[in-house]
Amino acid sequence: MKYFTWYMESRKKVDTIRGVDEYAPKNFKSRQWEVNGNRYYNFWNIDDGHPATAVNYNVREEQNV
Repeated sequence: MKYFTWYMESRKKVDTIRGVDEYAPKNFKSRQWEVNGNRYYNFWNIDDGHPATAVNYNVREEQNV
């Protein structure tokens, strides 16, 4: 699991969303790209149950202790 943090234009705030790169029940696989200097990361939003796209994000992976 990963935690994606970025400024969400729609919510007008910085927020963090839990996500994964692959979600088998929907045959979803994430992707990353860059356009005009902006970094994009499309991932599966675990809590809301749909894909999401982070823009100019920070990502950290969950650490198993």
